Amino acid sequence: MALAVIVAGFGGLVTVPAHAAGNGSVYFVQGLPGQTIDILVDGKVVAGGVKATAVVGPLELAAGSRKITARGGGKILVERQVTVGANSNSDVVIHRPASPTAAPVITTYANKLTAVPKDKASLRVAHTAAVGPADIKVNGKVLFSNVANGESLSVVVPAATYQVEIVPAGANSPVVLGPLPLPVKAGDLTRVYAVGEPASKTMNVAVATLKLPATGSDKPGMVNTGTGGQAAGLMDGQDSQSPWPLAALVVALGLLLTFTVRKAVPR
Repeated sequence: MALAVIVAGFGGLVTVPAHAAGNGSVYFVQGLPGQTIDILVDGKVVAGGVKATAVVGPLELAAGSRKITARGGGKILVERQVTVGANSNSDVVIHRPASPTAAPVITTYANKLTAVPKDKASLRVAHTAAVGPADIKVNGKVLFSNVANGESLSVVVPAATYQVEIVPAGANSPVVLGPLPLPVKAGDLTRVYAVGEPASKTMNVAVATLKLPATGSDKPGMVNTGTGGQAAGLMDGQDSQSPWPLAALVVALGLLLTFTVRKAVPR
């Protein structure tokens, strides 16, 4: 399965004016595999015929409480009030919870546009797939274990491409997703959302990027904004003089595609 990176610019997307003072920039992530949906804000269609893994936006919405509706097959799939902050930037994800038979939910994530060193990248990864706790393997080794649905992480890591796969917690099979090559570009905020569920073979990812300002420093950094899952053997066989880049890589790649470490906005 190839890494899906789809940023919407298709017919059906409503054109919006340039960012106005007091508005919030909002991206919508379509995380319902096998469905094509319309997205409405306060009862008005802002994007029509949105396919799975598409990322729509940015849309400029007035600050305040906005009613977000996902409609498909002539019926409302999910509807929720979402608070848009003045001068904010956020993702609104329409997806399923851990249970593949449960109704869709809407989860919001704030995009932190903080400067990063010029050779680093900022990642925010989120578990929005209908799967339970899992272990994350990097190059065949479990480096992050027992990651649960509904968690998220923001982290700064060296720019590179890595191989990652997902397996059920405590097991080697079946492989839920991957192994997949995961490119991380310097100077970007990369947002990664896993969608789908293994039984129906709909596991996939939606990815979008935002350009960040550079600090001019080449020193690595890490900002862990939560907890969830336990690191497994982080330093085994590694150079004890350079643990920091590895630790950052472990945390970020351990969650790429499927899982996150900070609780998102309550559903």
